[in-house]
Formats: sequence, C-alpha cells, structure tokens
Amino acid sequence: MRWYLVVSSLSVPRYSKYRSDVRFGCIIFAWTSSTGEMGVKAESTLVGLKYPSLRDEKLKTGVGWLRGKREDDGAEGLWRVGDKLYDLDGWARNHPGGAEWITLTQGTDITEAFEAHHVSLLAERLLPKFYVRDAATPRACPLTFEPDGFYRTFKARAREALKGVNFHRSSKKSNLTADLLCATTLFLCLTAAATESWIAIVGGGIFLTWTAISGHNFLHQRDSFRMYYMDLCPMSSKEWRITHALSHHMYTNTLLDIEISMFEPVFEYLPRADKGPISRYAPWLYTPIVYMTTYFVHGFKRFYSAFFESNGPEFRDGIPFVIPVLMCLAAASPLSALWIWLKIVTVGSFHFTFVGLNAAHHHPDIYHDGDVRREDTDWGLEQLDAVRDRVEIETSFFLVLTNFGSHSLHHLLPTVDHAYLPLCEPAFQKTCREFGVDTSLWTQWKLTKGQFRQLANVEPKTTPNVR
Repeated sequence: MRWYLVVSSLSVPRYSKYRSDVRFGCIIFAWTSSTGEMGVKAESTLVGLKYPSLRDEKLKTGVGWLRGKREDDGAEGLWRVGDKLYDLDGWARNHPGGAEWITLTQGTDITEAFEAHHVSLLAERLLPKFYVRDAATPRACPLTFEPDGFYRTFKARAREALKGVNFHRSSKKSNLTADLLCATTLFLCLTAAATESWIAIVGGGIFLTWTAISGHNFLHQRDSFRMYYMDLCPMSSKEWRITHALSHHMYTNTLLDIEISMFEPVFEYLPRADKGPISRYAPWLYTPIVYMTTYFVHGFKRFYSAFFESNGPEFRDGIPFVIPVLMCLAAASPLSALWIWLKIVTVGSFHFTFVGLNAAHHHPDIYHDGDVRREDTDWGLEQLDAVRDRVEIETSFFLVLTNFGSHSLHHLLPTVDHAYLPLCEPAFQKTCREFGVDTSLWTQWKLTKGQFRQLANVEPKTTPNVR
C-alpha cells in the first residue's frame, strides 16, 4: 500500500509560526511510503526535521535505523554533537557507561543522547579533547538545548537535587526488586513446566514481562548484568538501546521515532487525513493478535539483525533460551517444555504490548508528528508534549518500575534510576510552572481509550498540541 503526497492548487506557505496556516485538508502526508510518483517526501511538523532515510524499509530494525541516521547526520564517520565533529573511537573502552554506547553511534549525530544521558558536567568538560573539526552541513534535527531553555534549566536543578545519591549507578531498591522479579519468573516457569498449570503459565508470562520492563531501567544506564533481564523474553537489550533509548527517547512521536514507524501500517499513530476505515478501525479487531505476537516478531528481528546486519550473534542472544532449557529439566519432555514456554511468551507478549502502547504517548491531545507544534524547539519541551503520566502508576515504586512509570521524568533523565527520579520532582514542578507546562496526571483508562482514538485520528491539530 502506498500513500502519495497530494498538494492542491492552493498556496501553502512552507513554514509559519505554528504551521497553523497550513490547510491539512489540502495535503496528504506520505507517512507510509518513501515517495509518491511525484517523488516528494512528507514534511515533519517539527520544522527542520529531515525525512529519515530508510524510514520506509519493510523490515525496520535498530541497525537499519542507525544506517539511515549515518546517511542523514553529516557526521562523516565520527560523532557529531551540535555543529562539531569528535573522534571518540579511542575513548570507547574507557567510557563509564560502556563501550557499546560509543560503538553503536559512530557516524551519527548524538547531540540529544549526549545531553540527555549526562546529568553531570564531566562529559561536557571532557568532550573538547576529542574535537576534530566543525561539521560541513546543518543538523538534520532542529531540537535545541539553550542555556536558559527548559531542559538545561531543569537539568541544572535536577543535578543539584541528586547530589546526595550516586545517580551514576542503579539503586539498591531497583536492584533488589528486579532480582526478585527474575527469581519469581524462573520459579513460575519451572512450576508451569512441571505442572502445566494455567495459573503458573499466566503468572510466568506476567512476571516475565515485569522482569523485562524492570530490565529497561538498567539498559538505559551503564552496562550491568541486569540490563540483560530484557533478553529473557525474546526481545533484545541491544536492539532496545537503539530503537528505544536512541530513537524513541530522543525523538518521541516524530518521523524519526522508530517506535512509531515499526508498527506501520498495522498501527497508524500519526494523524493523516487519508487514513482509510481499515487503518482507523480494524485495530479494534486485530489488536489482541498484535499484542500476543510482539515478542515473537522482536525475537525474529533480533536474530535476523544478528546474522544478516551485524557481525553475528553475541552472548546475549543466547539468553532467551535460558528459561526454556531449564524448563526441559522439569517438564515431561522437551516438546512439552517448548509448548508451555510458547504459552508463557504469548501471555507475556500481550501484557508487555498492552502496557507499552497505552503507557504515555498516544492520545489525540498528545503531540504526534503532523500536529502543529509549539514554536519553541527546546528538546525537553518536545519530550513533554509527547508524554503524559498516569495517576494509578505513580502511587507505587513497584508499579513505576514494572509499568514504564514516571514517564515524563524518565524521558528527561533516562539514565537516572527510577528509584531516584522522585528526588527530581520538585525541580520538575518548579521548571514546569516557570515555562507554563501542565503536570496534571491522566488515568490509565483515558490513555487506553486515547490510544484507539489516536489510531482513528484523521485531523492533525492546527494549533500547538502542548501540555
């Protein structure tokens, strides 16, 4: 299926203050195809964001997303921060967060990741030592980090609020919770293999997902064994570092967010005037199937990427087999263990996808590319316009850790452990008041309904969709 960009004979200004003078009824954005017959790419309403190369590849992987970034970012095989190029190759083995963050991002613009991942000022002070030359081309992304802007103001206050803890490492509270979740998952899976009890199967699936989501807290941080809790399900912590930490977290709900494009055309979250009835309403019917198969699709992609896009599988690619192999020791036969494991994974997949897609980002009143956005291009404000928090989840640390909670703060400070984020709440509230950002909480039900409303949405906002 192709969607073509059609422009009427009406005069449409290229840019305006809020793009509010664009007549969306006269423009059909080619969100799901790379070009129409006219060869025109869709324009992002984040004015200045280049249409991502390889966005319309049929199989969307993290490696492919990085390959497209290398084509677009003008980093010349180096690492770009702002309009300067740096050579971090020799620094990779000394990088406190682990070499992987450096090696994955070679040849790309890491401005957003550099800013968001470093709360302290040490990295900013060290960076000039690796300067090579100025970049020859403008940045492909227009987001900014002005000293007196929202994000830099908030981060300075958050840095002060975190002085009493070692926020460069995970908290004991998160460590213990994640370890107990992992142990319970193993127990329930072995019990399911031995008894074939549906209670153990469903419990195993739920705890498997809770363990994986708790692992998400750690994969944003420096390397540790707990980040591999994500790999116990068929999903990949390496893939998630790319598609989630480097793409979704940095460019939320824009054309550059692979967590938007990877679901197309099954789920069309961007507001397009040309969505047909199938795209808008069929998800009500097939959503359960998508939810139940997400783990399996990601499992296929991790091994496709390992064998055909990378240098072969890594040790972490063996982690998804740990639990089913152990289950073979408790089950009547290996075939029985495999069958029960598939049931557990199906339950876990449904739970994970339901939580993930209804957690924070999809509602007609939340910014999606295509909606007119605020004039201020501050990165922190772009994040907050695309995120909401849930009143039910914020009441419990356990729920926060296992349900992608404290979403606004987590997007602003992704490398800070979830247990430390509440320390930054006063700084967050103060900065939001100063910049006129609403911090009221939404209900889970509102976001769940809103996710389906967004799938059916064909009316991009013509006034800034802000908090």
